[in-house]
Amino acid sequence: MINIYYCVDKKLLGQQILSLLSLVKYCKEPLNVINLTVEIPEFNKKGKKFTEKEDKLCEDILKRGNEKSTYKSIDVSNLFKQKLLKGPNVHNKFYSYYVTVRLLAHLIPEIPDKVIYLDADTIINGNIKELFDIDMEGFEIAGRKDAWRITNYFQTGVMLMNMKEIRKSGLLEKACNLCATKKYICYIDMGALNDLCQKRKIISKKYNSYKYDKNCIVHHVCATRESKIPFTKKWWHRIKTDELDLMRKFHPEYEEFYSEYEKIKKENKEIFG
Repeated sequence: MINIYYCVDKKLLGQQILSLLSLVKYCKEPLNVINLTVEIPEFNKKGKKFTEKEDKLCEDILKRGNEKSTYKSIDVSNLFKQKLLKGPNVHNKFYSYYVTVRLLAHLIPEIPDKVIYLDADTIINGNIKELFDIDMEGFEIAGRKDAWRITNYFQTGVMLMNMKEIRKSGLLEKACNLCATKKYICYIDMGALNDLCQKRKIISKKYNSYKYDKNCIVHHVCATRESKIPFTKKWWHRIKTDELDLMRKFHPEYEEFYSEYEKIKKENKEIFG
């Protein structure tokens, strides 16, 4: 069983579906996928948590690869309010504070001792089992070195996590506390984890590639920029996988997933509206 967790609300349903479609294309092992979802209307009126309908849809996609695969959303709204919805980073203008939801994993009993964390805007290009099978003995987190750093600063969009070691060291609990007290300009949770993680393993960029590469295992499309109006808000806009027109323009190699996504939308109008 390969364990994976995401942090997704209904706004990111399209991203989640594309990621899952690509995941099951290459991985036929049973998958245990957990989604940490939040709904806090007093903080974000547009954010709606996953319900049983979304879970069923996502699980049906997973079962295309293996009938034993499962998908389950866990509402962590109260934990998010208790642990993270405070401090100097709450209204960060450059980086959504919702990214810190992933730091609650240690408090979720359903998340097992070894797990892969994936951002929703990831497209899988190979068997994720290769990443899951990396030896994590003595390490807390394995991730690729961030492309813009000269030190072993790891990028947190794709992580292999030794939750047994993390729960023992208190890494995520400390990261939650740091996010609630220390001001970060942009990368809130990534900054906190890199400040605190003492037992890190730097792995190949093929497990978290910012560009499409036929040899990569995970393509993280967060780095694809529209690049039309430099030094404006438009410049900061990053293509997300639910923006199909832009995705098709820059990544036509994923057409099979776009087409299947459109088919799923038509068949599930009660979910997509």
